[in-house]
Amino acid sequence: MARKLADKLAEKWKQPVLVDNRPGAVEMIAAVAVAQAKPDGYTLLMSTEAALETNQFLYSKMPYDPVKDLTPITRLTEGSFLYLVKSDSPYRTMQQLVSAAKAKPGRVSYGSNGVGGNIHIAVNWLSIKADKVEFLNVPYKGAAPTMQGLMGGEIDFTVLPPIAVDGWIGKKLVRILATTGLARLRSMPDVPTTTELGYRDTAIQFMYALSGPAKLPADIANKIAHDVAAVLRDQDFMAQNVEPFGFAPIGDTPEEFARFLTIDREKQRERVKAANVKMD
Repeated sequence: MARKLADKLAEKWKQPVLVDNRPGAVEMIAAVAVAQAKPDGYTLLMSTEAALETNQFLYSKMPYDPVKDLTPITRLTEGSFLYLVKSDSPYRTMQQLVSAAKAKPGRVSYGSNGVGGNIHIAVNWLSIKADKVEFLNVPYKGAAPTMQGLMGGEIDFTVLPPIAVDGWIGKKLVRILATTGLARLRSMPDVPTTTELGYRDTAIQFMYALSGPAKLPADIANKIAHDVAAVLRDQDFMAQNVEPFGFAPIGDTPEEFARFLTIDREKQRERVKAANVKMD
């Protein structure tokens, strides 16, 4: 997404737009690099909600303050997670999976990206909303090992974004029980959301967003957001880089994005508190 967006913005701005990968520390290394940059619009952060929302509730000591040290610019896309099992799993519906967990507390297992990761937070939140059922969290190092664990029978289910399991879906090796979105995915109209199934308040989505350093001038932030929104309206860009991966385009203004973060941060705070986890 970052590279494809960079190519389109380079065309608009008539100058190179470079992607500088700064992986590590749950996006904090990249966030610090941007927080310390000059607020001139030349250094931007593409991140998920981890850098902008969740980390501050998981870590007691942060090398940056996502509220004070970063300027919201725009959300590019949002996406839903999928609850999925093997195609030959005995659990054919979400209700059956939850019922099994109620009958066998702590024995129905799921693969996650670790304690405090977004999968752990999401499943724990569902377990609370489903009358406090107890699932067993089995951490893996990435989506590929998680899927190998699912296919090998090491775990009963997992929760991943569509982009991570597209190949498995295409080969009909998995059964999708539900999505965590606010509405059904256009690419999966027959799959219900967890909210539809009666698990109230369980809509959880992830995002790709752009931010800049603190004190980024409003006219620069607005210019970047405007041009990104124009890219997201390009039908070819959407068809190649957004829709096939189960994402929905957003392209909101800096003011709209800031309002979203204010509300969503409180939701993340509540979910992390409910998971009773600290990463330091």
